[in-house]
Amino acid sequence: MGGATAPTICLGMPLYNETVFLEEALASLLDQTYRDFRLVILDDSTRPEPGAIARRFAAKDRRVDYAKHKARIGLVDNWKACFERAGEVDYFAWVGDHDRWHPRWLETMVEALNARSNAVIVYPRAVHITPENKRLVKKGIKSFSTDGLTQAQRVKAVCRDAYGLFGDMVYGLFRAEALRRVGVFRRVLFPDVILFIELSFLGDIQHVDAELWYRRKVGKFSIARQKRSLFAERPWYTFLPWPLVNAGVLAWNTAVRPGGLDLTRRVLGVNAALIYLGHSLDRWGQGSWIGSIREWRLGERPWMKRLKTRLKNGGAGPKRAR
Repeated sequence: MGGATAPTICLGMPLYNETVFLEEALASLLDQTYRDFRLVILDDSTRPEPGAIARRFAAKDRRVDYAKHKARIGLVDNWKACFERAGEVDYFAWVGDHDRWHPRWLETMVEALNARSNAVIVYPRAVHITPENKRLVKKGIKSFSTDGLTQAQRVKAVCRDAYGLFGDMVYGLFRAEALRRVGVFRRVLFPDVILFIELSFLGDIQHVDAELWYRRKVGKFSIARQKRSLFAERPWYTFLPWPLVNAGVLAWNTAVRPGGLDLTRRVLGVNAALIYLGHSLDRWGQGSWIGSIREWRLGERPWMKRLKTRLKNGGAGPKRAR
């Protein structure tokens, strides 16, 4: 893109059975100060009501491109379908069907991506909210950027330091060419993590320190819920330990596959897969009844804390002040 030519932009909304917040989400997107974009809505719903709402918006605004799948395909394939329907655009972003955006969200993201030639994605500070629009305090890191790092430093930083933010970063504004080069989402659990590790081989991840996106929490995370939402028909390999599956997919794409990769890149890919495997094994079992190693180590659930206290006190339970 040279001179003052404006980038072509598409937003992709995978729609699934959302009715309560859909009108608010669509209104906030179509009210953006940066108006030169197309909004692709691909409906994977099992009910007719979300489609009726989306078609009403499409009838009023020609920027909205709505289509309904003949049968449910699952979120990961619908994410990919939204990107494929976007066509040959310069910038692309996925948008949730239950969130809302500040009017200057897209304008700010476009300015940031235009200004950073080495960035493959820019993303804002997310404000996590309840269904009642109350702010949630999010624990852990608030931002992550790779500005100024070498390729090797960048890849290792994403593998080690970006956990807790992948779910926010995936709703940033991407260079579409970078997404094409990595093949968008892999059909695995936690596909956003794999996507960002692969993208880190190509360029920088940049954080914009401005509250421009309001991410609404509508359900509690669990592996079982992710499996139901990501796939219409659960792939056989999701019955295997997901850290091993994902590390294998990552190693294949970044280090093993034939053609186009020099030795340095392959060594870096192997290293990335090993770092990822170590982090993932620590989280394997997260959200299940037995818990993960990390949950046990940190005592993240009340019953874990009570059990650890009992074991520490020789099974006598917590000591009480006399």
